[in-house]
Amino acid sequence: MHLTHTNSELTRKAAQILVHAAHQAAFSEGIAVAVVVVDTGGHPILVDRMDGAATCAAPLAQSKAETAAATQASTEVWFNSTQPGAADWGMNMVLGGKFNAMPGGLPVEVGGAFVGAIGVSGGAASQDVLCARAALAALAEAV
Repeated sequence: MHLTHTNSELTRKAAQILVHAAHQAAFSEGIAVAVVVVDTGGHPILVDRMDGAATCAAPLAQSKAETAAATQASTEVWFNSTQPGAADWGMNMVLGGKFNAMPGGLPVEVGGAFVGAIGVSGGAASQDVLCARAALAALAEAV
């Protein structure tokens, strides 16, 4: 019986690759975003807000990243189920306001292993997701 386990975590270099790629995608979209990369426990590794991004973008990106890390799922999958009257309504209140079902938070996997999460905020929901997915693609290329 194993009583401990070893987790892989993102490095700062990996976080930089993710942030750079998300910023490039945002620039191509003509938007300014904040990007937050967290470890498996939801603790920030790198936080970066592009010039011109709204000041609220950074805390929103962080809560998206924390939610993706905690659930190991895209924040987008929670959007419908957390609406008023839906099955998961109230998740945000139960978790002290830290649960964010807005699209733009994605878990990060390397070699099939969960290693952290990324959150992007500053554009429309579809743009935030596009930037986060571009970041994951760049990391996959770098591995």
